[in-house]
Amino acid sequence: MAGRPLGQAHYEMIADRTLGLGLGETIRLGKDHYTVVGLTQGMVGSGGDGLGFFSVADAQAIQFDEPPEAVRLERAARFGRATQTDLGRVQPALAERGAGLAADIPALRRPLVSAVMVTLAPDADPATVAKAFSRWPDVTVYTTAAQRDLLLSGMVDKARRQLGLFRVLLVIISAIIMALIIYTLTLDKLHDIAMLKLIGARNRVIVGLILQQSLLIGALGYALAWWLGQYAFPRFPRLVVIETADLLALAAIVFAISVLASLLGIGKALRVEPNRVLAA
Repeated sequence: MAGRPLGQAHYEMIADRTLGLGLGETIRLGKDHYTVVGLTQGMVGSGGDGLGFFSVADAQAIQFDEPPEAVRLERAARFGRATQTDLGRVQPALAERGAGLAADIPALRRPLVSAVMVTLAPDADPATVAKAFSRWPDVTVYTTAAQRDLLLSGMVDKARRQLGLFRVLLVIISAIIMALIIYTLTLDKLHDIAMLKLIGARNRVIVGLILQQSLLIGALGYALAWWLGQYAFPRFPRLVVIETADLLALAAIVFAISVLASLLGIGKALRVEPNRVLAA
């Protein structure tokens, strides 16, 4: 959204706006300082936390950074383990080398890359490429669809089911409340409904009036919810994305609730006798 991509291999980063960092700002991560050269928008993790982007070397330096005390303890532990073996007792210099820098020990390799993203050519076969990578025993290949399924069936699945349960409960409670409101409004108009029947109004006219009232209440509720959502969602601690399909689905649910809620009032109105006017 602003700034530029990474221009050098070290000490630059791209941050999402939700992190509150500005262009040119410098922050310390690990033992190095990084300058924000670019800003993104909407790049957040599954928990809603903003993401920062680094080169692979900088990302590994941040991920595997250890405080000096931990480094000293690890070197002392390596020296202790080496002196407890026959090789360390026979070759003291080897034990001394084990207490030095990890980069100077050939037996200890550098940290491995966690993941590699591969972009295929338009005419490439994903199955063939995945099969070729799968020949390596220490590599697991996931396509974009497999990654999405793995994420949805893992940490997102429980949250999705919980939210689904809440949505079902809210729909049921909303339908009950709206049905009671329509029923109460219908009770207040029983005299008028009886008058309409007395002058010859058909049942479909009465049904239409109650249904229109219910749909109007539903439309007002939908508009109010949409307006409050537009105002409140940007202030949520987590990113909330409402797509057009979600709005259409919500409109269909509101319409169904309005129709179902009106049935209780319609049933009461159809049972009203015209002679109720004379009794009143």
